[in-house]
Amino acid sequence: KRLGVSFRIKAMSTKEMERAREQCTKITGTGSRKESVVDADRLNSVMVAKLCVAPDFGDKGLLAKYGAANSADCVGKALLPGEIAKIIAAGMELSGFGDDEEAEEDVKN
Repeated sequence: KRLGVSFRIKAMSTKEMERAREQCTKITGTGSRKESVVDADRLNSVMVAKLCVAPDFGDKGLLAKYGAANSADCVGKALLPGEIAKIIAAGMELSGFGDDEEAEEDVKN
């Protein structure tokens, strides 16, 4: 409601999720102290950009409106943290990460 647009989302494949995670992972330290660190905020923005069919956060007009460098940056500038969380929750449900108890009940019936 706040942005005056209707959101349409799609499911993400395993490969898309893996690419998003890789895109947001940095290697820190050296030698035996080397570890992978995921930037959770950036991962959330990248996932929303991939989940959303409409609006297209990679649209040149939308990027210009928010002064964003890319679609993930645009998500971070256009949406509030709670809005990002709601879109991710809905997208994960579409992608098969629904309520396990509800799924178990469906299987039993």
